[in-house]
Amino acid sequence: MSLLALPAPPKGADDSKVLLGLGGYPHLKRVEIAGRSLHKRVRNAARGRSLSMESVSDDAKVAAKLQEEAILDKYRKSIKGKQFLQLTMYQQLGLTDVMFDATPEQIKKAYHRVLIEHHPDKTLKDEDDPNYLAVQKAFHTLTDAQKKRAYDSQCEFDEWIPLGTEKIKTDDGKGTVDFYALYGPVFERNARFSEVKPVPLLGDDSTPLDDVTAFYNFWFQFDSWRDFTHNAEHDVDSAEHRDEKRFLMKKNEAAAKKLKKKEYARLATLVDRAKANDPRLRRVKQAAKDKKESEKRAKEAAAQAIIDAAKKAEADAAAAKAAAEEAEKASKNEAKQAKEKLKKAFRKVKKQFRELLQTAADVRVDEYEVEFLCESLEFDQVTALNEALAANQSAGVEEVVQVLTGLRGDNYMQKQAAKRG
Repeated sequence: MSLLALPAPPKGADDSKVLLGLGGYPHLKRVEIAGRSLHKRVRNAARGRSLSMESVSDDAKVAAKLQEEAILDKYRKSIKGKQFLQLTMYQQLGLTDVMFDATPEQIKKAYHRVLIEHHPDKTLKDEDDPNYLAVQKAFHTLTDAQKKRAYDSQCEFDEWIPLGTEKIKTDDGKGTVDFYALYGPVFERNARFSEVKPVPLLGDDSTPLDDVTAFYNFWFQFDSWRDFTHNAEHDVDSAEHRDEKRFLMKKNEAAAKKLKKKEYARLATLVDRAKANDPRLRRVKQAAKDKKESEKRAKEAAAQAIIDAAKKAEADAAAAKAAAEEAEKASKNEAKQAKEKLKKAFRKVKKQFRELLQTAADVRVDEYEVEFLCESLEFDQVTALNEALAANQSAGVEEVVQVLTGLRGDNYMQKQAAKRG
């Protein structure tokens, strides 16, 4: 194969321009230096990507690389001078910022990032280096949902709950402890173990009562995923045979159930104490109590009104009876006095009657007959006879005899006359 020698480029020509031509007739033409840059440009042109897009892509890669370096630098500082095996798995993988909320994708990305930092090829240590193995164990644990829950459950966690005896602030100004500042963070800490999402918040003094009721109903039925099997007392893998392994598993399960029961008891105590001290529920309870007391007082007042009415009616009846008795007594006294007065007047009239008849001296009306008439006749009758005798003695005597005859009868009078003879 023959090669054509070209003349050297003129002085001052750039790399993209050379002199080409045959026969010594030079002319200028733009050419690309062969290599990666040329291949890349040809490939991007075929894909429809411009030089500006290529520049943006390169800038993004540079930014991503710088960001990755910053993350690694932060990670190196976070573990520097610390006992790596004493760190949490999240700290070992550089997931301190997200911790328990780390997603599978974040865990995977963090694992590949820090694995290089601890890889024997870089650290010049053996493959059984504890730090290297710890990173792998952290990855396998946190990417297994069940193992992650078990691990998260045993991580350091503040299980403290309020005592329930704190002096909570009330509407009347008593107490010094803010209920929401005391209990709110406690519920938020424990909410991360909830199977059900989202978890309702404690709220504040303006939270509607329906939401408050829903909050306590949620926590009374709280379903916790907290698992107590990670730090089991017995190492199942160390069992020598199947029966021993089964026995150790049962022991671990029993211990885990006991701890889970204790956990639910702790949460139940938290909810009970919060509900008992919740100022919103206290107000509702106080309102119900006030209403009950008001209804009780109303019933007592109504009952007392009935009793008072009965007593008044009884008193009025007694007063009326007393008044009637007094009136009757007065009437009897008046009647008695009138009767006495009448008797006195009657005696006077009878005396006058006797005197008038004695003066008349008529044999037909002797003393015996006079007394008979006085006993038989009424006051008005004797008075009328007295008036007749006083007006005309003889006529009056005849009238007396006539009255006597009416009382005694004609036969009696005739017999008396015959006796007188």
